[in-house]
Amino acid sequence: MESHPAFREGRVKTKSLVSTVEAAILGVLGLLLGFTMSMAVSRFEVRKQLVLDEANAIGTSCLRTELLRSPENTEIANILHEYINVRVLYGTTGNDPKRLESLSNETARLQKEFWTRAVAYGQKDPNPVTIGLLLQSLNQTIDLESARRMAFQNHVPQSVIYVNAIVGILAALLVGYTFGLNGRRQIFSMCVLALAITLVLALIIDLDRPRRGFIRVSQQPMIDVQHGR
Repeated sequence: MESHPAFREGRVKTKSLVSTVEAAILGVLGLLLGFTMSMAVSRFEVRKQLVLDEANAIGTSCLRTELLRSPENTEIANILHEYINVRVLYGTTGNDPKRLESLSNETARLQKEFWTRAVAYGQKDPNPVTIGLLLQSLNQTIDLESARRMAFQNHVPQSVIYVNAIVGILAALLVGYTFGLNGRRQIFSMCVLALAITLVLALIIDLDRPRRGFIRVSQQPMIDVQHGR
């Protein structure tokens, strides 16, 4: 039966059609994985840049406190030093909701304290050069804290991850079906394909979850400011 010309011709056509669909779905999978990886990497880069920006803003604020008269300059500088310690802890703390909430509350308290003291000093000595520069950098410090908090919560949509996983499974099934049509088992090739898809998805998820996994945003700029470098 299998040697019948019509049967062989039909089988060849089936293989050709399946191979076409296989190539198409693998191409779609590649595009999806590349697009999702780009989304995850861009979010990771934003988080990294915000750490540097916030560290620069806090460091600038500490330097500008020297424009004020004593004792206000020392008081605000001390609050900023305490503030940078809290921000370093916030960046290095893992996925601990209670700890993160406590650090966020402490951050808000210190922001209110150094802003209130700066405004009070400005009312006593409304010099636009000294107090204006300090208030500008303090305001930027507060804004960047909010931006970093939002960046930590900005993830690749879960639906995109699920679509990648589903298309990956479909692609693997179709490749296995193609091997079956050829009458040969390709266990090694299937394992390599499954491993490659899994590793790429794991990397995307790791990049997209900054408080979990192995890939973390470096807090070195904040640590440098903390140590006065």
